[in-house]
Amino acid sequence: MTTALTIGEVARRTDVAPTTLRYYEKIGLLAAPSRAGGQRRYDDGVLTRLEVIGLCKAAGFALDEIGVLLDDEAPGRPESRALAQAKLAEIDLQMATLARAREIIEWAMACE
Repeated sequence: MTTALTIGEVARRTDVAPTTLRYYEKIGLLAAPSRAGGQRRYDDGVLTRLEVIGLCKAAGFALDEIGVLLDDEAPGRPESRALAQAKLAEIDLQMATLARAREIIEWAMACE
């Protein structure tokens, strides 16, 4: 069952500001919702989409890259795959850097 959610309800449930929701609509990350009495009414599928957007942002994807990831419908999703492979390489590098930083901090803490 689909529920018609106001922009305020979506904002509360997702911790995404209404201004951000409107911006995501403007740039195409979110489809324009239906309206009732001039107010936006989102279906509950927007909650999942916003969760995915948030996870992509946490992984370091830019909003335009997230748009590609979400909208790439080409067979084999070549653009999405290329973006994902590049991001995985970046994440691996960051993880290696953080692991080295951890080693140094642990070494420093062991010094008397």
